[in-house]
Amino acid sequence: MTINPTYATRILDIANALIEHNIPCTINTCWDGLQIRFPWNNGDIICHNFSLGHDLGAVESYHCPWDDEDECSSILPDYAISYIINWYDSVHTH
Repeated sequence: MTINPTYATRILDIANALIEHNIPCTINTCWDGLQIRFPWNNGDIICHNFSLGHDLGAVESYHCPWDDEDECSSILPDYAISYIINWYDSVHTH
């Protein structure tokens, strides 16, 4: 399947911000988009044709602090970046 540039850009923007803050993550292909995985808690953020909120400019998250247990949610990329940075800092700077 061909990667959709719009979906890839959303994920790569998040990944670049995390890398700038030295936050570990991996990037994988997922359907026609990309996925960011967080090795410290098995959380992820994805954007592809079937992901929640993809048609509204959002990304789908799972196992992130703003998600209900075992539920997915959609979040705008800019919010995801700030929440992940704060989340990671609160867990890993103490």
